[in-house]
Amino acid sequence: MSPRPTRSLLGPLARARFQKAGVLTSLALVIAGGVITPAAAAARAVSDKPAATPQTGDKCKPHKPHQSRAGAEAYTGKDNCKGATGATGPKGATGPKGATGATGATGATGATGAPGEGGTQGATGATGATGATGATGATGATGAAGPCVDIDATRDENNFELRAVLSPATDSDPITRAYAGIRDLQPNPGPYLWTDLSGLDDYPSNACGISIAQQALGGGTEGDVNIDVITTAGAIWETTCDVDTGSSPTLTCEDPDGWTLVTLQPTPGAVNGGV
Repeated sequence: MSPRPTRSLLGPLARARFQKAGVLTSLALVIAGGVITPAAAAARAVSDKPAATPQTGDKCKPHKPHQSRAGAEAYTGKDNCKGATGATGPKGATGPKGATGATGATGATGATGAPGEGGTQGATGATGATGATGATGATGATGAAGPCVDIDATRDENNFELRAVLSPATDSDPITRAYAGIRDLQPNPGPYLWTDLSGLDDYPSNACGISIAQQALGGGTEGDVNIDVITTAGAIWETTCDVDTGSSPTLTCEDPDGWTLVTLQPTPGAVNGGV
């Protein structure tokens, strides 16, 4: 069994210093004995050291020797001698996407651009559905009264015919006029012969409707005809004319009472009555 080597209790720095001291002591003994000269001894001592390796870089001087391992272990200062730059290593993998940053402040509104060109007119759309009927509007104001125009007729056994006419007012004649007319029917219808009834006493100038009715003739040659008018106020007035059935029928409208109000006048709600 080999004996276990004894491990030095000195650290790297102590061992380096010890080795240097041993070298110097050996050199001194050789010089003292006169074996070699001091210059030769120094050269030999230097040749015992490892050859210096030139360093590269701006801060490395060619005359600086390479440190021994013991010296490298003992050196604690900054090493200004750097070796040549090695080749660039491969590009590392892309790291994960970072978190989205906060939204920046809104920038100022830019200037308004020039108006664009007008587009082409679109096609006409389909007609929409008919809307609901609107509410009935309010009743309008009553318009001005129209002209009062009316006509009525009666005939007696085809011997003669009677007519009553109400003619409207005009700019030259401002009243509504009432007329009575008669014509002979034998042997052929003859012309109408008219009599103006507006000149009789108490004629209502606002007459607006007219009627005529013949009374039954007696044994003589005369008979009476009743003509009635109604005014715009709703009042009924009447007068009479005599019929002469001679060779040519004519009317004589000379009622001594002129126009008179009928008795009674119609009234709302009346039943066989009036006012």
